[in-house]
Amino acid sequence: MDAILQTIPESTRDRYIYGRTTALINLGIGDAISGLGLPRIDRLIRLVKDDVRWTQLPPGVTVTITGNPVAMTTVLTALTTGRRMMTFIGLILILGGLFLLYRDWLKAIVPVLTMTLVIGWSGGVMYALGMDYTPMTATLGALILGIGSEYAVMMMERYFEERENGLVPIDAIRVSTGKIGVAILASGCTTLAGFSALLASPFSLNRNFGIITVIDVLLALIASFFVFPVLIVWLDRMREGWRARKVAKIQEPDRTKQPNRTGKGITG
Repeated sequence: MDAILQTIPESTRDRYIYGRTTALINLGIGDAISGLGLPRIDRLIRLVKDDVRWTQLPPGVTVTITGNPVAMTTVLTALTTGRRMMTFIGLILILGGLFLLYRDWLKAIVPVLTMTLVIGWSGGVMYALGMDYTPMTATLGALILGIGSEYAVMMMERYFEERENGLVPIDAIRVSTGKIGVAILASGCTTLAGFSALLASPFSLNRNFGIITVIDVLLALIASFFVFPVLIVWLDRMREGWRARKVAKIQEPDRTKQPNRTGKGITG
């Protein structure tokens, strides 16, 4: 081994061998971050680890995979894999906050359910566009929950105001959409305009974040005007029917007791 090492020029040998205990094997994969992407780099790392695991190394020899792509993949994977937990925590916090504020399960669940659909749509759009999750886009689930729930809550408040005025569910949502819909649309358009500025960024991370954010806000507006009305009317009617059946059951006379001719009740 020493004879082989002596044949290597010193300038080259010093780049790959440190003393007599450490040697560097360079696996050239080019610009891995932009060329392969995180999923393929992670797969390549696993393949190399599998090869090392199946190779019978000499006693006392260990192999450690390192380098910028490995470090970047580890960091970015740690940042993006928590997106489901962030979204779930956001759902619980918003649902709990609305329930504590309104003390009404219908008012708490409808805005959250509407925006949950938007989160699912967003993932489908990203898959269709071939866009991977990044540390910035991984936060969009929680972000769209906050932005989109605001639109749904505004619409819901107006809806129940009209219900208190005596309108039936379908008329209440029709009036609510007509009166507050313009304000919600204006708020959504200003948000779209603000995030659209990111599309001009030369940095792809910011540009992709801007694209997905604009799409998500647009989906939140669509859900607020088309999905939310259907959900609120349907669930409100279900609750009305349940309450009506409950009242009817309470007011239903006890047929186990029949009056006799003297007007006294007997057990029948």
